[in-house]
Amino acid sequence: MWRMKKVVDRGWVTLHMSGHLEAEHLAEIQNALADEGMNENVVLDLSEVTVIAEEAVRFLAHFEVNRIDLHKCPAYIRDWIAEERRATRRYEQSDSGD
Repeated sequence: MWRMKKVVDRGWVTLHMSGHLEAEHLAEIQNALADEGMNENVVLDLSEVTVIAEEAVRFLAHFEVNRIDLHKCPAYIRDWIAEERRATRRYEQSDSGD
């Protein structure tokens, strides 16, 4: 089961997520981020995400680079995001060498 709850507190917007984060939920997250203007006062709270799809890891890695904070991110998700970034850099470096 998947759930996302928006919490506003002192100018900060937290999108609290829980459950299984699958590819079909990414549009909902993207829409919520667009509604908030994609600024640095938006936080994604992943503390209760129990399962995550590969597409969601790539999606979160992209948004974290764009100044969206991943708050309370479980270690296994954080490690996977770091590996996705390394793989992307390796791919970009090998592609630019042609």
